[in-house]
Amino acid sequence: MSFDADVIIVGGGLSGLSAGITAVMEGLNVILLERGEYSGAKNVSGGRMYIHALKMLIPDALERAPLERPITKETFEIFCDKNRKITFSFEEKDKKNSFSVLRSKFDRWLASEAENLGLLISYSTLVLNAYREGEGITLETNRGTLKAPLIIDASGVTSIVFRLLGLRKFTPDKWMLGVKEIIKTDVNLPENEGEVRTIVGAIKGVKGGGFVYTNKDTLSVGMAVTFDSLPKSEFPAKDLVEAFRERIGIEGEILEYSAHAIPYYGFKNLPPLYDKNLIAVGDSAGFLINDGFTIRGMDLAIGSGMIAGLAAKKIVESRNFSNTEVYYEMLKDSFVLKHLELAYNRFELINSPLTLSTYPEILCNVLSDMFTVEENRNTLINDFIYRLKEKGIPLSQTVRDLWKAIK
Repeated sequence: MSFDADVIIVGGGLSGLSAGITAVMEGLNVILLERGEYSGAKNVSGGRMYIHALKMLIPDALERAPLERPITKETFEIFCDKNRKITFSFEEKDKKNSFSVLRSKFDRWLASEAENLGLLISYSTLVLNAYREGEGITLETNRGTLKAPLIIDASGVTSIVFRLLGLRKFTPDKWMLGVKEIIKTDVNLPENEGEVRTIVGAIKGVKGGGFVYTNKDTLSVGMAVTFDSLPKSEFPAKDLVEAFRERIGIEGEILEYSAHAIPYYGFKNLPPLYDKNLIAVGDSAGFLINDGFTIRGMDLAIGSGMIAGLAAKKIVESRNFSNTEVYYEMLKDSFVLKHLELAYNRFELINSPLTLSTYPEILCNVLSDMFTVEENRNTLINDFIYRLKEKGIPLSQTVRDLWKAIK
């Protein structure tokens, strides 16, 4: 059968554009379908990009890309009961390993870069159906039918092509709800400095946390919480980010509100990443890392997209479009799967109720005890053991969790 392109990419976010740029540079005929009016119109993220993958994709991106601020300060805040809070920070002023970004600006710029290289992007194009036909896959869209021997699904967490072909099953514990506001406010920092605040426990009942990222003249304020914990939240989902913002005391004009589903699988629970004529990248593949220190998806999206573009070249040259396992083999040699595997122990630990609620409460109690002077006073270790027993947690369990966190 005749095909419209060597490769069709569904989704014009970071992973899809990176796959398109790489495939075009490898000499392939590529069409990218983006459902928004422009790239970035439908994309939501916390707004922090670790730039190592971007520099591999576009070596001079630091000089040209619309990045906001380098992140030079990490602040962690843990809310406890009784108006108590733990706060600690780490600052490294000359560091330029990650930047805050506004996706509507950045993705538009990246799409322009891709189009200048020859990538054909069809905007406002929605995939309505997908089915196998002959030696390829046919996509029915609101703008007509397209066929290709290889499809790269970069459509986000809903993985539309995989889902339409019956290759995805979703459960609420594997998705997070991300909600975000862009707030116009004074950012009292030098232009070459930026801060990320990671906040746990501000909203009770939910499994997840909040963030505040400093942009040039705005703040990105939001939360990411698992879908299965939403019924236990003290606020309904529609009020979550507003309640969070008010609780942490941020005021200003709301310039933008957005909500989005986020993958939350972890390395050992990843969905199928490839099938005959089909590979998944970025959120569609479930690529997100939360290891307690970093929450990452954008560099994984760019990295997996680049690998998909290179794998597409190999697959097209071989003319064996069922051999998409080559993509997975290349992923295994890359930072994408290696970093996901490295993060899994902490990812699993973070998902424990002990980590998100019980341990922070114990730590607050111990600190309160240590900063309180009365007639009777314990040693630090004895007070800690007492507080563990109070919650019914064996010391051995805490040691095992600590070992899991650092190994």
